Amino acid sequence: MGIATIGRQAVAFMSVGVFYLMATLAPAAAVTETDMSFVTVAGADGAPLNVMEMGNPSGPEILFIHGMGMSYLSFQPQYQSALAREFRIVAMDLRGHGSSAKPWRTEDVQPSAIWADDIAAVIAAKQLNKPVIVAWSFGGFVTADYLRKYGHAGIAGINFVGTLAGLVKQPPPIGRMTSEELKRRIAMQNSGNMLDSLQIVEETTQLFEFPGITPEYRELMFNMGVMVPGYFRKAFAGSNLDHQDVTPTLKGLPILVTMGEFDIANSSEAYARLKEALSWASFSEYADTGHLPFAQDTKRFNRELAEFVRGRAP
Repeated sequence: MGIATIGRQAVAFMSVGVFYLMATLAPAAAVTETDMSFVTVAGADGAPLNVMEMGNPSGPEILFIHGMGMSYLSFQPQYQSALAREFRIVAMDLRGHGSSAKPWRTEDVQPSAIWADDIAAVIAAKQLNKPVIVAWSFGGFVTADYLRKYGHAGIAGINFVGTLAGLVKQPPPIGRMTSEELKRRIAMQNSGNMLDSLQIVEETTQLFEFPGITPEYRELMFNMGVMVPGYFRKAFAGSNLDHQDVTPTLKGLPILVTMGEFDIANSSEAYARLKEALSWASFSEYADTGHLPFAQDTKRFNRELAEFVRGRAP
């Protein structure tokens, strides 16, 4: 990595707070800071979880669960849309992310029940009545953790976005990454060297760049990424992400799967297996799109999500 690159990334890291606030309060936004309310919810073992709520308090409920290295702000394109006028929106920062707890012990990060209890705590604290869960990327795996322990009686449906959620087998290499590339990235994420971490966050941000991703959203992705400490990533490495035991229990649960054509995180073979396993589910495939269909084709995504939630409203 060149000195100029290191300098640019170091400056970007030091400016996280400024960019984070600017992205949240962007002048073009349809939503302002006062439209959002925040509470701290005690998750598994009392870990503090940052939870945001906005929108129509009497509308059908949507719980957004973000991906690895991101935060509740991942879904900013949804908050700044008509969805916020029609639906009650709740979003959480997963442990290790955003403004939530940053655990470093494996026993606080790896057990399936930990993630399940975190989601259950948010649902209970916000008194959600059969919400639709929007689970993006790693959020799909976390949602599967919840389903394993609590079942789906308390939710109205799931929109899996850019994720297989471990519901079908996806042998390594994951998605379109080679095993060597995956090992390199994990080693740099876990090294404890901040410059390594910054480089991997920058590389990940580049992987997410597709037409439709604005420069502001790209900056937001980078800033969310650097808020996840290396010690959390290290504690998480080696976690069991196999949720094939959950798949048979989902029969009858309304499911919408949203997937980009060029999603680097999911192989086409494994995606075909998911279609077989969830034969009753609806699948929405986005051409010329990567891992973030909700940010790349926001209008279509929001329309399809609204239709899905309306059809599930209790």
